[in-house]
Amino acid sequence: MAPSLNHNLESKGSNNTMQQQLTVRGGETKAVLAGRDALDGLHAYPIWSTLAWQDIRQRYRRSMLGPLWITLTMIVTIAGMGPLYGALLNISMEEFVPYLALGIITWGLISTLILEGCLVFTGADSIVRSVRLPMTLHVFRTVYRNLLFFFHNILAYVPVMIYLRILPRAEWLMAIPGLVIIIVAAVPLNIILGIFCARFRDMQPIVGSVVQLAFFLTPIFWKPSALGHRAYVAEYNPLFMFVELVRAPLYGSPLNPTVYIGAGITTLILYAIAIPLFIRFRSRIAFWI
Repeated sequence: MAPSLNHNLESKGSNNTMQQQLTVRGGETKAVLAGRDALDGLHAYPIWSTLAWQDIRQRYRRSMLGPLWITLTMIVTIAGMGPLYGALLNISMEEFVPYLALGIITWGLISTLILEGCLVFTGADSIVRSVRLPMTLHVFRTVYRNLLFFFHNILAYVPVMIYLRILPRAEWLMAIPGLVIIIVAAVPLNIILGIFCARFRDMQPIVGSVVQLAFFLTPIFWKPSALGHRAYVAEYNPLFMFVELVRAPLYGSPLNPTVYIGAGITTLILYAIAIPLFIRFRSRIAFWI
C-alpha cells in the first residue's frame, strides 16, 4: 500500500506542477493568453502601422532621399553586377539583368525580414518595459515596416524596364499571392528569431553570418541550371522558393507548383514551431530584454 500511495502522491504532484506551468494568474492558460495577444496585436493596426512609419522617418531623418538611398544602392548594384556576371556566365544582358534585378530586390525583403526579426523584441525594449502592449504588435510592426521598404525598393526595377523596353504584363499580378505568402511566413519567423535572440544574444551575429552565406548559396545572381544535373539542390532551397514566389511571375518564368508547395510547407513548419514557443515563453520576453 505504501509504495502505491507514494506513487499516487507523486503523480498528483507532477500533474499539479504541470497545471501550474500551463496556467497563470486568473486561471487562464498560457495558450489562451498567447491567442489573445495575437488577436490584440492584429486589432492594434493603428499603433504598429504608425510605429512602422515612425521607424522609417526616424532612420532617415535629415536625409534628402530618405529610404530611396536603399533603392539607389540597388540600382547601382544591378548596373554594376548585371553586365559583369552576364558576361561571366555567358548570358545575354536582356535575359540576365531582369533576373538579377528582381532577385536582389526580393532578396532584400527576405533578408531584412530575417535580420530584423532578431531585433523584434530587443529593439523595442524601451516600449516593452514601459507600456503594456501585445508582444505580437512588435512582430507586425517589423513585418509591415519591411513591406513598406519593399514597395519603394521595387522602383529599382523601373530603370531596367525602361532600358530593356520591358512592358508590364498581366502575369505580374501573380507576384501578389507570392508576396502575401512571404509576409505570412515572416510572422512566425520573427517570433522564433525574436525569442531566441532575446534569450541568447549570440544568436544575432550567427544569424547574420548565415544570411550572408545564404546569399551566395541561393540562386540570386546565378541560375540553378548552372549546377547541371545537381540543379535540384538549389531548387529545394527554401530561400530560393520564397524568392521565386515574387521573381518568377515578374521575370516571366513558368509558374512551378513545387515552389508554392515548398513555400507552403515551410510556412506551416514555422507556425508549428512558433506557436508552442510563443505560448511557453511569451511572459518571459520582457525579463530577457
